[in-house]
Amino acid sequence: MQFFVDHKYRRIHQRQFAGDRCGFFETPVEKREFTDSEDYVGQLENQDLYEVCPHCQSAQTVIN
Repeated sequence: MQFFVDHKYRRIHQRQFAGDRCGFFETPVEKREFTDSEDYVGQLENQDLYEVCPHCQSAQTVIN
């Protein structure tokens, strides 16, 4: 699985589903990280208190 880590807001996103609702657009590029390591993501969650973004667990759709 591919992850996008937002170090400004301490959130972990699923890269393929991250979108507008996730709110990471104000995060500077130097505070963004991409990783495929589930172990690293688990460490961020358990030791560094990062949270999994609730908005990108599945594809986001737009309803008009």
